[in-house]
Amino acid sequence: MTLTSKIPDVLASRLAQELPAQKSFSWNRAKWVPQVRDVPDAETVLKDLPERLDREIVRDVVQANRSRDRVLGALVPVLIWGGPGGYGPFRARSILTGVRTRANIDAAVDDSIRDKLLAGAERVRESGAAEAFQFMNNEGKVKYLGGAFFTKWLAFSSMVRSVDGPQVAPILDKRVRDWIADNTSVGGERVSLSTTSSRDYQRYLELIDAWGRPSGRTRSQVELAIFDLTRDRPAE
Repeated sequence: MTLTSKIPDVLASRLAQELPAQKSFSWNRAKWVPQVRDVPDAETVLKDLPERLDREIVRDVVQANRSRDRVLGALVPVLIWGGPGGYGPFRARSILTGVRTRANIDAAVDDSIRDKLLAGAERVRESGAAEAFQFMNNEGKVKYLGGAFFTKWLAFSSMVRSVDGPQVAPILDKRVRDWIADNTSVGGERVSLSTTSSRDYQRYLELIDAWGRPSGRTRSQVELAIFDLTRDRPAE
């Protein structure tokens, strides 16, 4: 079923204004670098990252590292940006190794994820957000890289010209999902989306297309406005 839920007033108001850039945030280099000590491309990138990150900085890193021998150098900053808290470094190591225990610090990196990441990035640029989600949710699946985080990878991979252009695949993570659920209704029921369902991601695209159309906003601009409304990171 196509979602046509009325846009929440608070979001309509935000989209009618000039959208601010998402605030930058600091990250803990000392906690992240040990997780990539055996991943040369990621180690190199992390040493050169500035003390504060935002979408533009991460976008530049991803677009500069679109090759097999450098793609993990693109992924790790996306994971830092997407989950800067204390659990983030462990989650990144779990994704890199396919091992979700503390022993992953000594486990070998799964080199095959490079090909899946590159294939997903190529799919989103050539075939669009829905087909890329379908790929990374099935044959291109990377262990422990769920939809909430692989949509971040697809988003930055598709930011070829800008962070919020019409070609950018919008992120669907728990924060966005929960905001939509709390602020919508369809036939008296809230819009409930799963971050692991290809069908629900297609429904999400239809929903934010409908919400962005009256104000001429792209999918990524609608997603960014929702992100901003969730106050995802406190001002620093």
